[in-house]
Amino acid sequence: MNMRSRSLSHLFCFLAILTWSTHEILSKFVHLSPYTLTAWRFFIGGLVILPFALKALRDNPQKPRLKDLALMALLGILNVCISMLLLQVSVHYGKASISAVLVSSNPLFVSVFAMLILREKLSLPQILGLIVASVGIILLIFGEVDFGADKYLNLPLSFVYGLGASLSFGLYLVLTKKTVEKHGNVVTNGFSFFFGAIVLFVINAIIGEPLGFELTLVNAGAMFWFGVIISGLSYVLFFEGAKLLGAGTSSMYFFLKPVLASLLALIVLSEKLAPLQLIAIAVIVGGLTLSRVLKPAPSPRKSRA
Repeated sequence: MNMRSRSLSHLFCFLAILTWSTHEILSKFVHLSPYTLTAWRFFIGGLVILPFALKALRDNPQKPRLKDLALMALLGILNVCISMLLLQVSVHYGKASISAVLVSSNPLFVSVFAMLILREKLSLPQILGLIVASVGIILLIFGEVDFGADKYLNLPLSFVYGLGASLSFGLYLVLTKKTVEKHGNVVTNGFSFFFGAIVLFVINAIIGEPLGFELTLVNAGAMFWFGVIISGLSYVLFFEGAKLLGAGTSSMYFFLKPVLASLLALIVLSEKLAPLQLIAIAVIVGGLTLSRVLKPAPSPRKSRA
């Protein structure tokens, strides 16, 4: 890989993370049901990724079978209907910055589920890093000083939903590992986003949540940003960067999101975190980074996107 390609790959990953960091903050300006926003976000995102997925399928001699598509659909339900919906509800009830930090802590649960499901062994330094990250999450919760504030609908409930989003997303990442290795990131995520969104539309119809939204300039702009940019093109950008940099290097960019999202929340929403919570974010990022850096290198694989 030449220097220009490597620099572009880093730029792609950074732009993707920066874009994803706007999700929780901009959600505060959209007056739509979390159910409606999540369904449309991933329906549009799935449609954007679909052409790239079809191209990847043409280039890959190993075509997905019906059982592979069924698995992608189930993975989409876990990601869209559970994890990302919980995240959107978490933002709805509480602070955008806290929700962003909590969902960004998913590597903690990835390691736990990888150990339980994939039988991956954790080294002692890795375990220590994960313990440090867990302490950081506890500090983040107990450092909150705005419990009961009228500005937020229900901060304790927001914490619960945020942790649920992080836990379920960690499970999703572990369960998608074999499918991604077989069919690539673009195919797996493109189809799972689309399937998950369709199922969420059905759920919304059953429970009485709005299926559509008023087509105003604000709503149209929001759906373009959440669907086309955040859930579509940003994923393609990140996968392209990860394809050249490798999973280890590209995944380190995820640890920027808690910092970027908290900074954006302060600037845009005037969300202030208590001093103990700022320390907590540093502890979480430090622990997760430590556990990632000290993770044993996987055996070389031929990557596909």
